[in-house]
Amino acid sequence: MRSGALVVLGCALLAFSASPPVGVSLRSSFSAADPLLEALETLALASPENLFSLLNHFPLPLKPATPEESHHAVLDLAKIYLLPPEIAAVNVGLALHAASPKLAAQHTYESGREGCEDWVDWYGSIACNAEELRRLVEISVAASDSEPQPKMKRLQTDHTPPLQPSLDAPRWTAIHYADPMAPEFNSLHGALLSLSIDVEYVLRWARPVIATDGPYLSGFGVALDLKKMDYLAVDDRKRASSTSRDDPSGNESQEGNENDVLSCIFEAMSYIDTEMEENATTNNPLTTEEIQDLGLKATSFLSLLSKPAFFPSAISSCLLEISLTPMYVLHTLSTNFPRYAAPLARKVRVPDTVRDEVQDNWGKATMGVNMVWVNGRVLEGEAGIFGLLRNFVRERALIRSLVDLGLSRSQAIELVVHPVHSGPFDLPPSKLKVKKGTAFGSAKRFAQEVLRTDTENGGEAGALDEVQRRYDIPPKWNDLLDGLVDSSDRSEGGGVILWRNDIEEDTKYVDWGTDLTQLLRMHPTQLFSPYLRLRVNVINVVLALDFSQPRFFSLIASQVDSIVARGFPVRWGFVPVSAGDGDGLKMARIIYYVAQKFSRPEVASFFRSLSTAHMQQHSPALSWSIVHVTFDSLGTTDNFADIASGKVPSVEEALESARRWTRRLGVSSKDGEGFVNGRWYEVGDNFLRDLQNEAVGQMQLLQELVYLEELTGASVSLVSTFFYDLPTTLSNRNPYIFSKAPSSAHAPSSSTGNLKIFNLGDLGKRTGWNPLTCAWVISDAERTPVSMLVIANLDSVEGQALVQEAVTFVSRKESQSRVTFLHNPSTGSPGGNVSSFFAHIGSTSGLGELSPDMLKRALGDLETQDATQVFITEGIKFRSDPQAHTAFLTTSRLLAREAGLRPGEQAIIVNGRFVSEDFATLETYEMKKRVRRVAQAIEDVLADGTELDALAYANLVSVASSIIYADQQPDPSEAGLFDSAPRARTSNYRLLSGSYTKFEFGDRENALTHLVLLLDPLSEGAQKWIAILEKHEELFPEVYFELYLNPAQHSEIPLKRFYRYSVEPRVRYDNKGNEIPTQVTFNGLSMDPIYTLGMDVPPSWLVRPREALYDLDNVQSSTLPPDGLHALFSLDYLVVEGHARETKSNSPPRGVQLQLITSSANYTPSVVDDTQVVANLGYLQFKARPGTFKLAIREGGGREVYDIASVGSEGWNSPSVEDSGEELTVMSFEGLTLYPRLSRKPGMEKVDVLAGLQQRSDQSQTVIYDIFSKVLSLFTSKSESTTEVAEMGARQADINIFTVASGLLYERFASIMILSVLRNTNSTVKFWFIENFLSPSFLEFIPHMAEEYGFQYELVTYKWPSWLRAQKEKQRIIWAYKILFLDVLFPMDLNKVIFVDADQIVRADLQELVDLDLHGAPYGYTPMGDDNYEMEGFRFWKTGYWKDFLGDLPYHISALYVVDLVRFRQMAAGDILRGQYQMLSADPNSLANLDQDLPNNIQRDVPIFSLHEDWLWCETWCGADRLHRAKTIDLCQNPLTKEPKLSRARRIPEWEEYDNEIAQFAGRLAAEGKIHSSVATARSDVLASVGLVQPAHKNDVEGASGSEDLQRPHDEL
Repeated sequence: MRSGALVVLGCALLAFSASPPVGVSLRSSFSAADPLLEALETLALASPENLFSLLNHFPLPLKPATPEESHHAVLDLAKIYLLPPEIAAVNVGLALHAASPKLAAQHTYESGREGCEDWVDWYGSIACNAEELRRLVEISVAASDSEPQPKMKRLQTDHTPPLQPSLDAPRWTAIHYADPMAPEFNSLHGALLSLSIDVEYVLRWARPVIATDGPYLSGFGVALDLKKMDYLAVDDRKRASSTSRDDPSGNESQEGNENDVLSCIFEAMSYIDTEMEENATTNNPLTTEEIQDLGLKATSFLSLLSKPAFFPSAISSCLLEISLTPMYVLHTLSTNFPRYAAPLARKVRVPDTVRDEVQDNWGKATMGVNMVWVNGRVLEGEAGIFGLLRNFVRERALIRSLVDLGLSRSQAIELVVHPVHSGPFDLPPSKLKVKKGTAFGSAKRFAQEVLRTDTENGGEAGALDEVQRRYDIPPKWNDLLDGLVDSSDRSEGGGVILWRNDIEEDTKYVDWGTDLTQLLRMHPTQLFSPYLRLRVNVINVVLALDFSQPRFFSLIASQVDSIVARGFPVRWGFVPVSAGDGDGLKMARIIYYVAQKFSRPEVASFFRSLSTAHMQQHSPALSWSIVHVTFDSLGTTDNFADIASGKVPSVEEALESARRWTRRLGVSSKDGEGFVNGRWYEVGDNFLRDLQNEAVGQMQLLQELVYLEELTGASVSLVSTFFYDLPTTLSNRNPYIFSKAPSSAHAPSSSTGNLKIFNLGDLGKRTGWNPLTCAWVISDAERTPVSMLVIANLDSVEGQALVQEAVTFVSRKESQSRVTFLHNPSTGSPGGNVSSFFAHIGSTSGLGELSPDMLKRALGDLETQDATQVFITEGIKFRSDPQAHTAFLTTSRLLAREAGLRPGEQAIIVNGRFVSEDFATLETYEMKKRVRRVAQAIEDVLADGTELDALAYANLVSVASSIIYADQQPDPSEAGLFDSAPRARTSNYRLLSGSYTKFEFGDRENALTHLVLLLDPLSEGAQKWIAILEKHEELFPEVYFELYLNPAQHSEIPLKRFYRYSVEPRVRYDNKGNEIPTQVTFNGLSMDPIYTLGMDVPPSWLVRPREALYDLDNVQSSTLPPDGLHALFSLDYLVVEGHARETKSNSPPRGVQLQLITSSANYTPSVVDDTQVVANLGYLQFKARPGTFKLAIREGGGREVYDIASVGSEGWNSPSVEDSGEELTVMSFEGLTLYPRLSRKPGMEKVDVLAGLQQRSDQSQTVIYDIFSKVLSLFTSKSESTTEVAEMGARQADINIFTVASGLLYERFASIMILSVLRNTNSTVKFWFIENFLSPSFLEFIPHMAEEYGFQYELVTYKWPSWLRAQKEKQRIIWAYKILFLDVLFPMDLNKVIFVDADQIVRADLQELVDLDLHGAPYGYTPMGDDNYEMEGFRFWKTGYWKDFLGDLPYHISALYVVDLVRFRQMAAGDILRGQYQMLSADPNSLANLDQDLPNNIQRDVPIFSLHEDWLWCETWCGADRLHRAKTIDLCQNPLTKEPKLSRARRIPEWEEYDNEIAQFAGRLAAEGKIHSSVATARSDVLASVGLVQPAHKNDVEGASGSEDLQRPHDEL
């Protein structure tokens, strides 16, 4: 919208009178929950561990009769167990009805016995009281042997009481179908809790829901957008029966009175100058200069009103009975901004102090950006109450776990947000005092050795000082240099790495220079590019590859060769590796032989031949015949078999050197691994992106050193090994220590490179092991910040060797570690001396009393003596405690299992990090990477003079380290999908100035959570955040808030909508104890503007209007009755989305069609929804109501190729279907995200589902694709030419038409279009409507019309995916739905569909389009008309970009098109469209006509079949001489005349006939009471009264404001 039109409204809106209110409420479509059970479930959401304790108080003395009594009964009991934040969470949860989906997902059960309302199911037998239950249990125990009973089916909605950690699962399961108010509940509940741990107690509600309509919901927003008025699109049917009301009656709500406060304040303020006063008096639009500083003025206004002492007297008079808080002022101003835009611009001055502070902050944070931090963690994604509550639960648990270590709440928060966790730091001297006694040494030694020591010994520390003196490398580069290893083959004497190219030696690079100052002339983004022509091996990449996998031939022959050919400054080398004596070893011999005998170009040719031959034969496995033939083509005289079997000495010598190289660098030989100047990476489909990022970072360091003249011309010979020769670079690499998050979603989850960190506190709760009370072997150091937990089979030779190494390491003088031991025996191994010894001393804390030297002697004695004798020999006090001994062994095995170790495996957990052996390197690395950061943070947050004993200090550092760094790890799904790095918390927001732009709320010292917001006060995101936070005191006790205002400068009005957000801190009740439905209300709206009502709901909600008597697309106060408009929306479905992947490659199984099936033993299964997996992130989407479902592959090609390995309902690493079945449960308002894993069936390894079962893909899958492969996989996908696939599923109607209609006018057009289609065909017809945009009136009317005229219809919907760039404007959203989701919007058995604009008249049989051969194209469009010569100046596609881009191709119109869905899905056209959309929509000025521009833009990749011109005629573009041939007529917008559509429609002869018929039919339905009378409207004669807008002259277009809209005309829909 042009800003002038809006601001005129803004001026008028200031002087508003009472107008009819607009109210909106939202109700769920699933059954309401029993109020008492809903309160209990809500409590379980907030504090699950307290549910069973609270149930001990049931049944209540009196049965609650109302929701109010039910809620209060539970809340009163909850106060016994819950703290204030959890009580508030229960209150908010009840107001949100957060637990209602979980209850709605459950079934109602009956015992089958009269009077038995509460019972236990014991393997098919029913126990209605405690006596029956005990008898059944006794019978089962007596009759059973050691075998467990059949496993009872568990539901995700079940509850179980907290259990003590145990190695063995319970043998029996008792399912309690509970009615907490039943007389027998307490006895059965108590009896079940008292049973032995061999019986699992499962609680399941007997009757979770009641037979009433769903509850009214909150947690959503409503917007009234000021509607664009370029074309008048108001249905005139209302005007025929409405009259204007200049002074409407009605009572003002409280909101209206409150809004008067700001109006009063603005009225009391004087204008900035006389010019602005004159502009306001004459209602002149705001100027560009006035608009520019609106954000600054809003900030200044809030700053002014936050200081009441400085109020002018005129303003003070507005506040006689009202106290304004900054949050209230900001909330009122933001959510009603169009009302206050003009006075804000013309009456508020921006003080220099405010302007200076804002501009200062713009240098620290991007202007206008919104960011939110929760305890320093950036909160990403949609703002909303559900996500906020979920995050607060997590944060409370995190901070309480640190408080349990002895920190105060404020200290705990300061610890997690400390800057050392998020960047480099320079260590200050230590101030922390450690008590003597158990400690040794001094604080000075701690500062020097604990915090500053980065290397294993003093010699290496000295070397570090030397490199910093030589090169003066600042601390900011520490992370770049950490973990580098010398990946050259110098230690092995050379000959291991086979170089593909050498920049310093190859003649290809002879024209390149050696001047290092080249680096200074390159922009950082060009450092890793062919623009850098530096003849130095700056970047050395070494790949360790097992060439028994043909995919690596393609890697070398395609990707590497391509990068070399393009001139990137990279030297490439590879090392053939093998696991064992198989094909990998033979291929390594062949390749080393070829490299020794032939030149580099000949070796490259050898790989190209191998790659091409394997691709041509579609061979997924190594073909020895291909290798043999390719080898023979080289013309060597040596025997192939002799070489492969190891009879060539020079080859065997190279192989032995390669084995030493792989051992030194920790290369596994299983999967591809690579080194970039010594930095290790997995060779997955992200490797090239990792390479680019690493190379740019390394070259930026070199660039800085050249600039500082630390590197000069004399250093050229050192550059190729610069990173290898740094003293911080290691000569050996332990893959368990120097690791990172997976480089790729395609990397195996078990890769040794995966970083795994445990929260020691949580680990202890799950296993019974307590890091604070267990016994440790402690070194002589004063402080031991590193805690090592050694897990091994203590009775095995390997385990005892590890124990000896650990004890020896701890006994060293320079060690800063403590160590303890746990026993992980092999399956079936008998107990031995060593495990018995550690079990006794570990379980009785005796281990902590042994010095390392005494423990070493005892371990030596155990070789010849049993454990008891050793105690006597060494004088160790023996305290026999059989129970503690057993508990120690159990805990050991539980913790090993929790760590993912199989029986007998060994590992070390260091301050929560899971690693393998190598104690010295491990301590050094952990100190540098994590521990010293935590130690320094603890130094800073503890007050001066704080004293800790050595044990308390070690406990604090080790557990805090585990908590902080476990918290930083990304969710496995984020790491898998996006390669997310660990996310450190930060307090960078404290760098912002805040004298005028910062506002604080809450108790900083005692809060469990600090929420910091950086908001542009005039942004849509701020509208929602501020609406939530305005009620922060009741919603979020024990939360401290900081709000920084970050206004932007604007070129147009920033907020063009009124906004309300529905959130209540607690349920409100009427005088009968029933819940008062939640509703949002807009009062005081101006009478003149037209608004579009839009719902702002959580991403997982699919809502539609259920009741509304007025057009929600065109809300105008002047046409509403005094009681206003009330719209009731319905939450119809929750979104189940997900990301599917293949088990081996982790690549998306694109084209696989999945379905959700109902899961109930009582009903015949039925399909709830189906979808297709798209290539974009393997995305899939279903819609469902709460319940339990099965995920299945739909019949067809997908089912023949794949099996479901895991449903993925429990996260990225969900258990397999063998372990947890194929079921999933939708039970949360936040929907459900699945991560299904699909495995290929034998023989289907290379079959492409989209290409059909008989055709294999022409392109073998390669390891890496392009330099931005993973990023592009989000957005682009191309498919090879494929054969047709067979039709699937049941037959649909002959003609299938889909259309989009929004607002009563276009729904009116749609009804007429339907009638015109039916009148011209004898085929069966089905209409598909996108449900998102339909009004209640149309949804009420269309079933009757379908019955009357004999057609089918179906409503379809698809939630906009979160990863796809969203559109904000409703019109553009509608256009997007026409094109972006065609492959997934319709059922998978629909083969062809025709889009027809709602405002079209059809004159031909559309069966012709259905039968039309599209010649392999996925869709057919009509080219834009070119024979109405008056419009030549508006044909944008014949000039500029489109003229150059299209060439000889036509530009097509999107008002009518036919889609071959089989072909469309087969060629992954939807993926290509979404990819191109994602790229182009990054520019807000692109895709002006989204639904037309997008398919026209990619018609070279997704071809368009051009329909004959007769298929679409419109007066705007087409000549009148061919109107008589038109098969359809479209009411295209005319940018020249801007004639209303209704006027043009009347000139179509049959249009009036159809319109009259529809009106008469609607009138009859209304008279019969079948629909509301608002649908029965005037006939077409009323339409003629619509006035014409003054025409625009084409010569005026370019100079007009908003000329782009006129130049780029498009149909409203």
